[in-house]
Amino acid sequence: MLRRSFLQSVALGTGAIYCSPLEAATPNNEKSVISIHLQGGISAVDFINPIPDSTLEFRSSRGAVDAGDFQIGGDFTNIATLGDNMTVVRSMKFRDANHQTATMAHLTSHFHVPNNEQKEPSFGSLVANKYQPNDSRSGIPHYVKLANIDGDDSSWLGIRYNGYDADDEGVKNMKLHSNVNARRFDTRLKMMSIIDDAGNLPGLGKDWTDLKSMAVNIIKGDAAEAFDLAQEPNSIYGTSRFGQDLLLSRRLVERGTKYVSLRSNAGWDMHSNIDAGFERSAPELDKGVYTLVTDLKQRGLLNNTIVVLWSEFSRTKINLNGGRDHNPNTNTLVFFSDQGKGVVGETSENGLISIGDTYSPSDLAWTIGSHMGLEKSLTIKDNQARPRHIFKDDARDILA
Repeated sequence: MLRRSFLQSVALGTGAIYCSPLEAATPNNEKSVISIHLQGGISAVDFINPIPDSTLEFRSSRGAVDAGDFQIGGDFTNIATLGDNMTVVRSMKFRDANHQTATMAHLTSHFHVPNNEQKEPSFGSLVANKYQPNDSRSGIPHYVKLANIDGDDSSWLGIRYNGYDADDEGVKNMKLHSNVNARRFDTRLKMMSIIDDAGNLPGLGKDWTDLKSMAVNIIKGDAAEAFDLAQEPNSIYGTSRFGQDLLLSRRLVERGTKYVSLRSNAGWDMHSNIDAGFERSAPELDKGVYTLVTDLKQRGLLNNTIVVLWSEFSRTKINLNGGRDHNPNTNTLVFFSDQGKGVVGETSENGLISIGDTYSPSDLAWTIGSHMGLEKSLTIKDNQARPRHIFKDDARDILA
C-alpha cells in the first residue's frame, strides 16, 4: 500500500487532528540536498561548456554568457549571475548511454543492467536511513520525491526508506490531516495494531508496520504545512509544474526535509532541432533554478543546502537533423552552494570527451554523503545480513 493510500484510509469522517501549525520557518543548521534531474540527457555544450572557439558542429549553437570568470550557454543569463555560488563539473563521465540505467547509476553510484530492478539504494534513501524517515517532532519526511525517477528507491535498505512520494497526484490529493477527532483516530490505530498482532496481513509484516508508523507521524505532525503551496499565492516561482516543485522543495528543506528529489521533464533528449528545443525549454530552467537559489540565499538556507543539477549523460556534435545524440563521455553536473568553486575539470577541445581529472557517479555519491554527514567508511547490512560498504575508498568530495 502506498503511503498516501494509507493516509486516505485512516482519514475518513469529520473533524481534524494535527499539532499546532508550523511557525514561520527560520534558517536552520540542518544539512539538506535538492536534487534536480535534467531528464533526457541535456547537452553539456549548450548548458555548461559552450566551447565558443570550437568549430560550428561542436560548439554551442546557443552562444555563451559570462558567469564570472567562466562561461555557460547563452540561454542561461539568469543562472549566469550566480557564478559565485556555482561549481560546474565539466569532466563528469560514465560508460552508459542508456537513459534508464545511466539515471540509476547517477542516483546510486552503481552500474545497473537494463530492464532489471534497482539493485542499490539511492542517495535519498541513504540519507533517510541515517536520519530516520520522519522528523520526530514535526513528522515531516526526511526524503521526499516530487517525481518518480529510475533509481530513486531504497532497494535492499527496505521500504521504509523509499522516500515519501509527493508527485503531482499526491500533492494535489493527499490528505495529510486526519478528518476525525483525536480520540477516534487513536482508537482506529489501536484496532489496526490488534490486526497487526493477529498476523492477518500476510506478505506485508514489518513493511506495513513501518509504513503505518511513518504515515501516523506525518498526520499527527506539522508536515501538511510544508506541502500547502496555497500559503504562497503570489509565488515568484510561477505556476508551471517545475516551478511549483521548486517552490515546494524550498518549503520542505526550510522545515526540515533533508533530501528532495525532482526533475525537469522538459524534453532534453534532443536528437533533432536542438535550437528549437532550447528555445522552448531553457527559459523555464534558467528562471526556475535562479529563483530557487536566490530564494535559498535570501532566507539563509544556502549555507547548509546544496542544489544539484545533473543529467544521465551529455550529447554529441550536431547531427544531420540539427540535434545531438547520446554521449556518456561527458555530462552535466552543477552544484549550487554558499561558496562555489567555479569550473572543475575539462574536456577535449570539441567538448566530447572528459580529460584530465575526471569524475564519476562514485564521486557524486561521496560529495552528497560528505555534505550530509555520512561516514566514508559507512557499512550497512543488506536484507541478507551481508555487510555492504557504501562509498568507494577513492571517491572524492567534489566540493571539498
